[in-house]
Amino acid sequence: MPRKRLYLILRPRSYFGWGPSGASGASPTRGLVIHYNGPATRLRKHADCIAYWKRVRRDHMNSNGWADLGYSWGACRHGEVFTGRGLGRYQAAQGTTSGNSQWYSVTLMLGGDEQPTDGHIQAVRDLRTYLMARGVGSAIRGHRDFVSTSCPGDILYELVADGTFGAKGNGSPSAGGGGGMTSVRSVRSQQTAVNSLGHNPKLDVDGLWGPLTEGGVRWLQRKVGVTADGLWGPATEKAYRAAGGNAPSTPTVKVPPFPLPRGSYFGPKEGPNQSVSGFYSHRSDLRRWQKQMLVRGWSIDADGLYGPQTARVARQFQAEKGLSVDSLIGPATWVAAWTAPIT
Repeated sequence: MPRKRLYLILRPRSYFGWGPSGASGASPTRGLVIHYNGPATRLRKHADCIAYWKRVRRDHMNSNGWADLGYSWGACRHGEVFTGRGLGRYQAAQGTTSGNSQWYSVTLMLGGDEQPTDGHIQAVRDLRTYLMARGVGSAIRGHRDFVSTSCPGDILYELVADGTFGAKGNGSPSAGGGGGMTSVRSVRSQQTAVNSLGHNPKLDVDGLWGPLTEGGVRWLQRKVGVTADGLWGPATEKAYRAAGGNAPSTPTVKVPPFPLPRGSYFGPKEGPNQSVSGFYSHRSDLRRWQKQMLVRGWSIDADGLYGPQTARVARQFQAEKGLSVDSLIGPATWVAAWTAPIT
């Protein structure tokens, strides 16, 4: 059975050197559709999985003429979820308009007669739990449930049918929208710890996970004599403390003041005068809120504009935290971005 983990490893598009998806917006709510590669992939190393994911995107865009790779996410054999189109995007995977607009998709990076690893299964479970926490339905389907196709293969489709993918995973994303945060240390605390042992150059202590921070954690792990897997677990913490490192501190949350006048809010440009959209100025204060939502693990463009994506994130965040659900960013939604627990 898949090894129980205390966190979801969700790699953002920036991890692969990509900007925001060019796919059109959508609001899938039905559930998650399972796909596979078709032919066997024979992936083994983590670097192979990264190269594969980049190749799939390149092929989908260059050969198919699509705006992005077709899937919402990919499930790596090492238990990681790779972001494709991500949240709030129309798919090019299910083969029908309703399937692409109402369902999210995940492709397991295998094919042929390859058996899924425990990591593949855990990644799908974690992703499903993550989506359910954001208002997406619990249903799981196979690609062949939408069109006539062999996808996702008999091996994976049996796991769809017998409920294997439906077991509860851990949907708490790591800070920064991808990888890194564990039950032991936040990303920001890991960055501070890496710097404390003399990493050169120093990491930016910004709470955002990416290749530089992962490389820094691996460097620290090699330095203190533990497996350099880039994940800060109890063994890394114990070795770091033995090397003279400090216990993680509980930071004081500093909430920036709500930047708009009383009665105003961030909202659509078609709204009344008190609705501030940023469409005429790309507001830095709205960008600040968007960046904080990135730190919390949401998929959002920090562009200083209130558009459909920001409205969707605000609405789902409000529902998750028990706030008044109106999709508008007022004082309560602003403060909660810094103070509400990450779930």
